[in-house]
Amino acid sequence: MIHLAISDSHLLCAQWSKKEGQPLLTSLSYKKLPRSLSALNNSKTEIISVLNAGLHLIREDVPFEGDKVYVTIPDHYCHSATVALEPELTENDGWEFAEWTITQRWASSGQFEFFGRFFERRIKSVYAIRVSTIFTEPIKLAIQELGGEAVWMGTESSVYFGLNPEKGCTVFHPYTNGYQYFQYSQDSIQSGTARFLKDEWKIHPLAGSEVDKDVFKGKLLFSGKLTDKRKANFKGFRIKQMAALAGLSLERDMVPSGVKEEDLHASTAIATGTIKGVALNFFDKPGLQKFEYEKPISVKKPKAEVKGSEKKKSKEHKAKKKTSFLQPLLSLFFFVTIGAMIAIDQKPELFDPVLKYTDNFFQKVDKPTQDVGKKDVIQALKVLPKNK
Repeated sequence: MIHLAISDSHLLCAQWSKKEGQPLLTSLSYKKLPRSLSALNNSKTEIISVLNAGLHLIREDVPFEGDKVYVTIPDHYCHSATVALEPELTENDGWEFAEWTITQRWASSGQFEFFGRFFERRIKSVYAIRVSTIFTEPIKLAIQELGGEAVWMGTESSVYFGLNPEKGCTVFHPYTNGYQYFQYSQDSIQSGTARFLKDEWKIHPLAGSEVDKDVFKGKLLFSGKLTDKRKANFKGFRIKQMAALAGLSLERDMVPSGVKEEDLHASTAIATGTIKGVALNFFDKPGLQKFEYEKPISVKKPKAEVKGSEKKKSKEHKAKKKTSFLQPLLSLFFFVTIGAMIAIDQKPELFDPVLKYTDNFFQKVDKPTQDVGKKDVIQALKVLPKNK
């Protein structure tokens, strides 16, 4: 599998395979772009040209042929909104209103696609996110031309949802004097900024994200340097520092110079988590997407099964060996017995000597034995000669 991370200044591509059920990193390529994407003023022609140039450089290090490709783009390339639904409003009403909210707040003349999710387990709401078509169809087509299979595309923050799909997660990033957060669960998707002031959290959700308490639910992750001061802010919460390539095996030291620790966090989350069906996919059809997650089933190691089968075969072999040893003896006894019975029946005179000997033997055995009393013993002792 391959993860292609697109940023303003560079492309980062990680490739891994499965070895004994664990991801093994096989290739890692880092290429700076000739021009910053944010400086191209959303010019479709120029952006596609710069990305294609970068992809052909990546291809020299990472072969795409026959591999599944996951793509991430920075969160600030997209705009999103959450709309809470009144009882009388339908799912479609919420979707249209969310689209309208984004269009009104971030007016633009470019071409866009909208993706989202409908929530109803706790609070009925609709989440929508807008992405430019510059980063969907052209990149999907470029991957296919390189021989890869374009499987999934989404924002950087959404890949962390795959690390804890059942209970959700919130990832925090250092941001000016506080933090920027992105929260994902089966009940809501929201983002915003947060600050810890005077021993309490100040949450500032963006665009309709009003469920503040959900920010600290599920798994809490920190992408960046978690200093002692920042740890103190999260006192009372279990927050995990993201570690680059944690859970992956490496064939060798292959991290290129210029790659930062946090640049590899998204690749780590994709390689060790479950993204497809969990996070919104920009390569799928635009519109509302359902949450679809199946918990992986643990499979026993093949070695244990082989040992068990070998042990079973060994027992069966011993049982067969024991049976094959007794079978000739039982057969011989059976045929001798049958033969003797037939002979006695047809020619009994052949067994007269045997029967006569048997009668004499039992007559001798049946004779009464003479009792030896106490007086007889004393008399016998008197007859014995005395030692001189």
